[in-house]
Amino acid sequence: MKISPTRQEFHALAGDNTVIPVWAEVLADVETPVSAYIKLVGDKPGFLLESVEHGERWSRFSFVGRDPVATLVLRDGKITTSGNVPSDMPRDKGILAAIESLLATYRAPLHKDLPPLQGGLMGFLGYDIVREIENLPNTPPEDRNMPDAVMSMIGSLAAFDHWRQRCYMIESVPVAGLDAAARDVAYDAAIKRVYKGVEDLSRPIVHTPVEPPLRDDTLKVESSMPDATYERAV
Repeated sequence: MKISPTRQEFHALAGDNTVIPVWAEVLADVETPVSAYIKLVGDKPGFLLESVEHGERWSRFSFVGRDPVATLVLRDGKITTSGNVPSDMPRDKGILAAIESLLATYRAPLHKDLPPLQGGLMGFLGYDIVREIENLPNTPPEDRNMPDAVMSMIGSLAAFDHWRQRCYMIESVPVAGLDAAARDVAYDAAIKRVYKGVEDLSRPIVHTPVEPPLRDDTLKVESSMPDATYERAV
């Protein structure tokens, strides 16, 4: 299996970048992004990105991510972090300032041979994050026990090109501050993760066909407020 870039190219790229993708290309004509998500992510943290064009056609690319390099979580106004985050990243100025600090340290080459998403930040920002840039009254009570935001730096990425029927197993390798010997170690570790990803992707899964729901087999929906109350609110 061909690994890109070569070790020499990896060292050369480290001169101008803080994160370098290491990848391999495999055939994926019998794999779907959903089955890949089951095999690669399972119950662990991860994501699946798919989209539709013009309402009826799948887009060319799909992405499955796992094993983030770094993660930021905002809950009840407090930011917690894990993984490879800058030591001087502000934790008391809001999630947007923290994201800006993290992205300021992120420089990665864009390879024309890879799908458009090759790494970066992935996650969600809740609606109330707008309050960091706009003073809004009437803050609603917190009753869902969910983070206000979660953003992760992609670590392992399986990028599907449906047109070419290929899957690119991409590892994002942080190299900031590493000397040549440490970069060699990081490169070798990335190759092992690429091979592990291919191995995980090739394992079989047990699938039981499920009958789709009937048209009239829908859940009963109950409104959270009377119609008159809603009409007054809007």
